[in-house]
Amino acid sequence: MDRLRVGVVGCGGVAQIMHLPYLREMDDRFEIAALCDISPKVLQAVGDHYGVAARYTDFRDLVAHDLDAVLVLTPGSHAPAAIAAARAGRHVLVEKPMCFTLREADEMIAAANEHNVTLMVAYMKRFDPGYRYAQQAVRRLAHLRAVEVHIWHPSEPQYLGHHRISRANDVPAAVIDRLRAESDALVREAIGDVPGWLSFAYVEVLLGSIIHDINALRGLIGAPDEVLSTEIWADGNAVMSTFRYGNDVRGVLTWTFLDDVRNYREDLAFLATDGRVELCFPSPFLKSVPTPVIVERMQDGVYTRQEHHVNFEEAFKEELAHFYECATTGKPPLTSGEEGKADVAQAIDMFKAFRGG
Repeated sequence: MDRLRVGVVGCGGVAQIMHLPYLREMDDRFEIAALCDISPKVLQAVGDHYGVAARYTDFRDLVAHDLDAVLVLTPGSHAPAAIAAARAGRHVLVEKPMCFTLREADEMIAAANEHNVTLMVAYMKRFDPGYRYAQQAVRRLAHLRAVEVHIWHPSEPQYLGHHRISRANDVPAAVIDRLRAESDALVREAIGDVPGWLSFAYVEVLLGSIIHDINALRGLIGAPDEVLSTEIWADGNAVMSTFRYGNDVRGVLTWTFLDDVRNYREDLAFLATDGRVELCFPSPFLKSVPTPVIVERMQDGVYTRQEHHVNFEEAFKEELAHFYECATTGKPPLTSGEEGKADVAQAIDMFKAFRGG
C-alpha cells in the first residue's frame, strides 16, 4: 500500500488532539512530511514531537514541498490554503467550515476539478459508526413527521484539559491584524455589514458548530426545502431555527452555549408515526466514545426501546481512512466540496431568516 506524503496547515487543538495522532497511527497509509503554523513556538513543539523537519509559517511554502496531500486545519476560512494546495496538485482535506462565502466554495471546487485532485470536507460525524447505524434506522421510518436537534455546548476547555496541547502567544501582531481584516471582509461578503455579536454568531456558532448538524441532517434526510425562521439572542450564544422539509415534515434546531455546565449534548431526534430514532453525539474531544442510537417502536403490540452502541471506532480516524481511499483511487468523497458549499449556503439562509431577508 502506497503512503501519502501529507502536509498539515494549522497545528492547533484539533490537529494535536485528533488529526496528527491518527496520521501517525495510520503510518501504513500516511507520512507526516511537513507542518505549517503561524506560531513559531507551536510549530517547533509539534515538529519536535512528531519528528518532522520541514516546517513553515506560510502555507504557500508548505504546498510547494514534495507532497501528495494537504490537510487544512486552521481556524477561519480554509479557501486560500486549499486553493493553493489544489493548484499545486495536492489532494485536500479541509476542516469545517469549508469557507465563509459561496464564492470561495466555487473557487475551491473549480481548483480541485481543474487539477484533478480530491477535495473533501472534514465532517467526522458522517463517519461515526453510530451515525451510520442511525442512517439505516431513520430510513426504516415509514411516516416521518418532525425532526428535533438540540446542542448544549459547554465551554471547550472543560473537554480539553486532559489532552496534551502546545500553545503559544508568539504570532506577530501584524499577522493577527491581517487575518482579522480578511475574516471581517469575508463575513461582510457573506451576510453583509452586521454588528460584532451577529458576526460572532455566523462565524463561531453557525459555521463553527451548527454546520456539523446541517451536514449530518443532509446525510440522514436531505436538505430542507425552506428555512422558516431563525432567532439569535444572548449576544450570539443561542440560536434557534425552524425548517420545512418535503412530505409535510418540520424541523427545529437549537444551539445554546451553557458556559460552565460540563455536560455536552448533541441530540438528533427523528419522530415518526411508526417509531422514533435518536442519535446522541458525545463531545468531539473525547476519543472513541460510542455514539448511542436509541430506537423506539411498537412490536407485536408492545412498546420497545433499544439503545445501540455500534463499536468504539473513532470518527476522525474513519474519516482519514476515507480520505486516503478517495485520494488513492479517485473515489468521490462522501463529504465533497459540493456538499460543503451547500452547507455554507444553508447557514447563510439561516442567518438571513433572522434578518428577515
